[in-house]
Amino acid sequence: MKISIIVPVYCTEKFLSHCIESILVQKYSDFELLLIDDGSPDGSGRICDQYAKQDKRIQVLHKPNGGVSSARNAGIEMAQGEYILFVDSDDYIEPDYVSTMVSASKEASGYGHIWCCFQTVTGYQYENAVPNIKSDAPYLTFDRAQIMELHQMWLDTGPWNKLYRRSVLIEHNIRFPEDLSLGEDWLFNLAYLDAVSSTKILVITKPIYNYVRTGKESLDEGYRPDMLEIYRRLNKDCHSYLNKWNVSSEQMQIFYNSKFYSYEKVLRNTLWTPNKPKGELYSWNSRFMRSREFREVFQRRDCWIHPLYLSAYRLGSYRLIVLLDRIQRIKKYFQGEDEKV
Repeated sequence: MKISIIVPVYCTEKFLSHCIESILVQKYSDFELLLIDDGSPDGSGRICDQYAKQDKRIQVLHKPNGGVSSARNAGIEMAQGEYILFVDSDDYIEPDYVSTMVSASKEASGYGHIWCCFQTVTGYQYENAVPNIKSDAPYLTFDRAQIMELHQMWLDTGPWNKLYRRSVLIEHNIRFPEDLSLGEDWLFNLAYLDAVSSTKILVITKPIYNYVRTGKESLDEGYRPDMLEIYRRLNKDCHSYLNKWNVSSEQMQIFYNSKFYSYEKVLRNTLWTPNKPKGELYSWNSRFMRSREFREVFQRRDCWIHPLYLSAYRLGSYRLIVLLDRIQRIKKYFQGEDEKV
């Protein structure tokens, strides 16, 4: 069974060799490695070419910069394997990553989706490794209708912990949305879940993928003028799939909690708007907190909120939110001073 491993590459010359080496030492050797250089201005493209000269399984595509979705889509078009795996160029995988995923697909033939757990690390020697979940069982099983439970485990969003059947991607024309740079992988996975006839999901609990914290996780933390529109689109599409899949009320409740958290991110994001007075930004946030859109989600969520923050949300006062944040920071500061003493 031939596997296509797609690695989108952009400005990762410091990390790229470690990523590629972790792929070349895989116990499962029947794979093609597709390195998609997305117009990197640094030495990443040169590194790709050097490795291609050393191993005939490697193919390199140099393309104009179009974003990670564009690079992954180009890889899908090139792929010849029966299955596709994605690896980010600043991450690395365990030597049994491919073999474990392939073996699971053969042993659990009735499952339409093979996923694995991962661990977050801060470097390339497993520094500060934190697995996303801990379980004594080798596998966990779920159904598509439990998708929001998987969402809470951070398992449903990324493409790099999943085995995709290439024929499904081609037949249903499933591609990463190229007009998004946040949440595009989530929409890709929802579309794939919807397209596969078997709704069963097998999750390998061993963390065989290493997600490196190099700053890429800040895509939804820096200022984005389009963040509200992005989350509106993500939440709308997810809600549509949940209705189509007839999920339980418990799963839908998790969705509304998640939607509320996304609106909290929008409120935080607004404060980073450049060249605007803080007072104006506080006023915009307060108006949004009083809007029907926000109030409906606020009323439907059941996640815990500190009573003081709860009052601020009910009043629709973002100035009060800011005041509470300052009090929390001061409290943490003095707690830290007490610990030093």
